[in-house]
Amino acid sequence: MLFLIDSNVAITSDPLTHELEAGAEFAMEFMRLATTHHHDVRTHDGSRVDFARIRDTAKRQARLTLFGRYTPLVSPPQISVDQEAVLGRPAAGSNDEVDQLLLAAVVGNAAEYLVTEDAGLHRKARRMSVADRVLTLSDAIAMLRALHADLPRPPPSVRRIKAHQLNINDPIFDGLKSDYRGFVAWFEKVARGQRDALLIEGEAEHAALAILKREPTGEFGLPGPQLKVCTFKVADGYSGQKYGELLLKAIFEQTHTERYTGLYVTVLAKHEVLIALLEDFGFRALDGVRTSVGELVFAKPHGGDDASVLDPLEYHVRYGPPALRITGRRPFVIPIEPRWHRLLFPDAEPADEDALFPATLGLTTQPFGNALRKAYLCNAPSRLLRSGDPLLFYRSGDEKAVHVVGVCESTIVSRDPAEIVAAVGRRTVYSLDEITQLTRKRDVLAIMFRQDRVLRSAPIHLDELLGNGALTSWPQSLTQTNAKGTEWLARRLDA
Repeated sequence: MLFLIDSNVAITSDPLTHELEAGAEFAMEFMRLATTHHHDVRTHDGSRVDFARIRDTAKRQARLTLFGRYTPLVSPPQISVDQEAVLGRPAAGSNDEVDQLLLAAVVGNAAEYLVTEDAGLHRKARRMSVADRVLTLSDAIAMLRALHADLPRPPPSVRRIKAHQLNINDPIFDGLKSDYRGFVAWFEKVARGQRDALLIEGEAEHAALAILKREPTGEFGLPGPQLKVCTFKVADGYSGQKYGELLLKAIFEQTHTERYTGLYVTVLAKHEVLIALLEDFGFRALDGVRTSVGELVFAKPHGGDDASVLDPLEYHVRYGPPALRITGRRPFVIPIEPRWHRLLFPDAEPADEDALFPATLGLTTQPFGNALRKAYLCNAPSRLLRSGDPLLFYRSGDEKAVHVVGVCESTIVSRDPAEIVAAVGRRTVYSLDEITQLTRKRDVLAIMFRQDRVLRSAPIHLDELLGNGALTSWPQSLTQTNAKGTEWLARRLDA
């Protein structure tokens, strides 16, 4: 794959002194993985403008010399009229022009991915609908580790505990203490109040956590009852592991199980990565609403009456998971071998007694098994899948049952491993070798989807699918359900 890096990534990975830039370990790990696995790392000549701002002549020349070790893109695309219509026309020689030139390379398919820590560039990428191809360093590292898997690691557990069981001296709280004066006093108060918390443990510290509050009447004009996410944090050293999505899984399940009208979270505007995650899962900022400390308020309703107005995928994103629209759609059954089922859906495995999601020892897992947005690859000949179609993942072999339900986002068909990786690299549990093996058989159908629910207590067994007319025989490949069984499936899934 070809990765385009901005000047700051190059600077961070090439120290001039023994004093390293912030985030140097991430930049160097990305470079190590890209080099080890023979990926192409390029720069853009437009980025040289950034070095003109270095006043010290010797330092500026040193930086340009180090930057010169990278091969630049050849004949990179210019900023298009369509791009200017969305982002505006940048001033010549400005930061905005450099940003837009880097994005133009992605939009124009001169590079598969742009790697940058620049929050502004990520905002522009979302506006240009190429956010999946503009990566942070941690995202790029996680993707490369997934494509070139090392030793097996057990998946993490999300545990429901009480706030007082958290370690207030853990480094994960340092940023919160800096952002909010009086945070420690607030934490002590909620700890004494037996507030619920969700925790993912790291090797010797908290990796990710959320603190929750039940609000019978809601705030900010929101209808009660609401579940307030008071604190939501992934430790810096664990970014890229999809722990944010793993926490959201638990939060969404609690919202559904306890029948909240909705949920909300308050966020300082500077936390753009968190805001992007929330927006990807249907949270919307309340217009003109700020808290007493200047936070934005992002709310997400659970369930809605406008199912007939919204596209099925939009409906799922806004109100779920879980939220399905089966009416007018015939779901697809996707048979999946137990070994792939365990990798793609580790949370569908039997859980530890105290864990919401399992820590299945001995199973290889990747960050994308933790995620809600995933990809499934197969050699199925069917080309009927559409955005919003419900997906029933049928575990063949041992269970012969549907344990997981999803919603299709999009599909691609290709026999080119690089093209498939470029489409699904941020959300696949498949290694590059495994993808290559699939392409040697025939065209690969890559299905990008969102996980809707895990049927832990009531999986749908094959005899149910047959007996209620959803299928006429056991599924050997991607199979669309019969119209006769669709109404039954809608009732069975309460959709």
